[in-house]
Amino acid sequence: MHPAVDAPAARRAARWPARVLLAGLLCAASLRAGPSGAAGAGTGPAPVRVDCRVRDGHLLAAIDLAPSIDAALEQRLGSGLSSTVRLTVAAAGPGGEAGTAARDFDVLFDPWTETFTVTIREPGSPSRSRQAAGWVAVRRLLAAPDPFDLGPLAALPERFTVEVRLELDPVTARQLEKTREQLTHPAGGPGTGGRSLLGTLAALLLRAPPPEATWLRSSPFSRAALPAGTP
Repeated sequence: MHPAVDAPAARRAARWPARVLLAGLLCAASLRAGPSGAAGAGTGPAPVRVDCRVRDGHLLAAIDLAPSIDAALEQRLGSGLSSTVRLTVAAAGPGGEAGTAARDFDVLFDPWTETFTVTIREPGSPSRSRQAAGWVAVRRLLAAPDPFDLGPLAALPERFTVEVRLELDPVTARQLEKTREQLTHPAGGPGTGGRSLLGTLAALLLRAPPPEATWLRSSPFSRAALPAGTP
């Protein structure tokens, strides 16, 4: 004979992974404060120094992110967990964004060797990894990244600014939806019945990404006055 199954205990066991996951999300939400210089919700962008040049008919923008790479970010990236710093750069005019580029820096600190591995990824280019002997080298990579190609100069408005968004461990809409569904229906998918209290709370918590990005904006540029060369 098979031993009797304690049905309430089985249901509690099935809900346990979801509760652990939600607890982790709540903890992460409290820790995901982002860089201390981040522009908060309802505030305007902070100023950033940008050097724009024209090369082969394209706009190249070199961003000085040194003021945004602070001690809080150092602590997060040196935790021993893999983290991603995402930079999104756009040339914005009166009609919206005209040219956009993005780049990810995957940073992993090895506490045994006290070294960092930084993997740089961007659309259309192969990823590349670099070993950094300490935080100073990592900070140099993040504070002065290679110039961003914002596309053909002819596609830009006559006057524009360069907008920069710096995100730490960004969460995609797809990841949010998958996690929301798993928490809402922890026992096996959408067809298992109504929402639990846990699922309802999760849906509210994961309704939108938290506003933890650093938002920066350059001084205005005139397309006709841009110098040639590499910034």
